[in-house]
Amino acid sequence: MLSRIFIFVILLIGVIYPSISFNYESKYGNGTNIDNFTQDTTAYYYFENLLDVNLNYENINLYSQLEYSNPPIYGESLVNTNNLANSYFIEYFNDILMVKWGHIQTINNYGLDINMFQDQSTDFDNRVKGVEFKYMPNDFIEFNYISGNGNYGIKSYGDLRENDLIFKHDLNSYGMNMYSDYGEFSISTSTKKTKYNAGMYNSLINSDTRLSIDLQDFIFTDFSLFDKDSDVEFNGVNFSYSNSIGNFDIYIENNFNTYNKILRQDLEDGYYKYLSLSGEIYNLNLIYEFKDYNMLYYMPITSNPPTVFSETTSVLISRIQHNIDFSDEIGHQLELQFTSKNNTSYLFNLSMGMKHSGVRNLNSFEFDDNFNITYDTYKSVSFKDFFGSDGMDFMNEDLRAHKPFRNLYLEITRWNLSNTIYSKIGYHTHYSYDDASGKNYQTYTIPTQFVIGYKNQNSLTTYAEYQYTKNLVANIDDFDQDLYTNKHLALSYYFNKIGNITYLLDEETKTNFIDGASKKNVWDGIELSIKISPTIQFSIFKGSQKGGLVCANGVCAVQPSFENGTKITFRALF
Repeated sequence: MLSRIFIFVILLIGVIYPSISFNYESKYGNGTNIDNFTQDTTAYYYFENLLDVNLNYENINLYSQLEYSNPPIYGESLVNTNNLANSYFIEYFNDILMVKWGHIQTINNYGLDINMFQDQSTDFDNRVKGVEFKYMPNDFIEFNYISGNGNYGIKSYGDLRENDLIFKHDLNSYGMNMYSDYGEFSISTSTKKTKYNAGMYNSLINSDTRLSIDLQDFIFTDFSLFDKDSDVEFNGVNFSYSNSIGNFDIYIENNFNTYNKILRQDLEDGYYKYLSLSGEIYNLNLIYEFKDYNMLYYMPITSNPPTVFSETTSVLISRIQHNIDFSDEIGHQLELQFTSKNNTSYLFNLSMGMKHSGVRNLNSFEFDDNFNITYDTYKSVSFKDFFGSDGMDFMNEDLRAHKPFRNLYLEITRWNLSNTIYSKIGYHTHYSYDDASGKNYQTYTIPTQFVIGYKNQNSLTTYAEYQYTKNLVANIDDFDQDLYTNKHLALSYYFNKIGNITYLLDEETKTNFIDGASKKNVWDGIELSIKISPTIQFSIFKGSQKGGLVCANGVCAVQPSFENGTKITFRALF
């Protein structure tokens, strides 16, 4: 009922005052999907329609997203008028005040405490519906307040198209930012509550996270606990500081908190720590980041801190990208960039991370006098184990148990003197070990891009990538490996003011270690995109596309393959 009233208000004001804009996107797909494990073929169909409505009148902004999807690419079908406006807010602002009511999408500092947003490409939405308030009485201080509640959904299995675990959550946050010649300071406090319903624990204990293992140990002591609801309450204090020192910018943010475990009232201490240092030395741009996220028995919802690794635009690299654990990860990232006088740029990026020490060793245990089982933990490891002749040694069981990852990326880009030819060549190595998911990757990727511009403003763009992956499987004293060779090609020709035509090709060859058999799969298709006007675009794709991991802001979802079908997309801004 509330969404209908909101739509009516927007349309009424839009008729009276013409400062209103619309952004419409429609997606249609009809093909088949082949399951990677069972090889079963099922129909794959979607019809998704999104209409963003923005209205501005003096100091008031109104926004609503209307959706009709039956079904969408991800998420539940929305076909009824009572949930047509699935996202909306109204905002009032002036020189010293901002008040917003509705679905709150905002970030405080770098997101260690609050970073709420919606990303439909991964079916992620951690927003609350409530009120946000900011008061800026002068140039030196700002007060802020957020209060609301929401429904946060996750998938118990990565290849589901719709979230099957839904958590109600509440948020209340108070904060203050201070600006001075000595830097910028902020302090805030927040209270968060997450509701766990009886019936979902079976899904929550089926992983190897500290939260899952701890819950499994406790709930198996009394099976009646499976039928009980539980509230987890979080209380935290967040501090941040930033300043410029010479040619360098420094940023520090810490969040210290307490929370209770699921089905218990005992309090645990947790923290988030983040550091960023960036600057320039002799035309060399440098960025260093450090993270230490230690919330071992807590599922964060409204926080989404920096991932501290580079999110790539490469198609093949994105499919093997590390899936961050915001509750249990420590890591570093270093990036160096240099541009020479001949229009050539060089990029170096190194990132790495792992779980905190104390990982349970299921193969080393003993019984006490009451026949209760006690497990040992794996030995602690350090980032020294990531380098050297034995660096990222897969046979180091202690290292492997901490789920380490290490990314190294080198890139050279260049424009010719007339800026008509662009080239980019990269080299990427990715080592990551995760026994629980069966993804123990040692991967090498070469992504390239070439663009040729013509005098008539037409252009030819080529993306060509090659990737070689070893997926390791440990045995008693050695390891076996499945081998993957992947190739990706996107060849696109752009016609000035008309659109472009693109040929897409994905090829994968897998060799199993069990029998040495190889299997080759090919996906290809043609996409035609037409620019009807500067603000209206229509595209149609015919063929097949390989599925795989899709990640954004550290959140990942499995995109199913699309076989022998048609996709149509229409976008319009008016």
